[in-house]
Amino acid sequence: MNAIDELFAEHEAVRLTLKILKKIGRQVDETGRIPHTEHVDQLFDFFNTFVDRCHHNKEEQLLFPALEQAGISREGGPIGVMLNEHQQGRDLVAAMKADLSQYKRGDRIAARRFKKHADDYIALLDIHIDKENKMLFPMATRHLPANHLSEMKKGFDKIESEKIGAGKHAHFHRVLEEFEGIYLRKQRN
Repeated sequence: MNAIDELFAEHEAVRLTLKILKKIGRQVDETGRIPHTEHVDQLFDFFNTFVDRCHHNKEEQLLFPALEQAGISREGGPIGVMLNEHQQGRDLVAAMKADLSQYKRGDRIAARRFKKHADDYIALLDIHIDKENKMLFPMATRHLPANHLSEMKKGFDKIESEKIGAGKHAHFHRVLEEFEGIYLRKQRN
């Protein structure tokens, strides 16, 4: 697996979390309550650790600079757009965390704010992932030589071990598998 293939694969895990978050949002609509707040906390851990500290770091520290060196513009170009969307995602996760904290302290209206921020996050990441999968990653494959992508993969492995630690990646996949069974099982029937 090269560096770009790894980023594609990580997007699939992110899309699964978005489906789970969407299902939780539907439950908020139906009940006015945030179900299983401990699960939501685990999703936040995934968003902060896997999505931001690992996946976004791989892009921001290695992929984007390589693309800039290959002549792809940051300002007014696709890299600047991706960086801006990464920050928007961070801001929305922070807002959802604040909403959940207020909800846990008894503010039941915070559930609706949480749902709105969750919907905004889902919409943002769905579009963001499509842009990267359909435009940015193919651009990287065209502009970066295979040996550069192989070296980048080694850098990705280092980021993963330093930013999320040994075993955490596998832990996230186990949690997602469990949550998929809890939240998405009924959608398949």
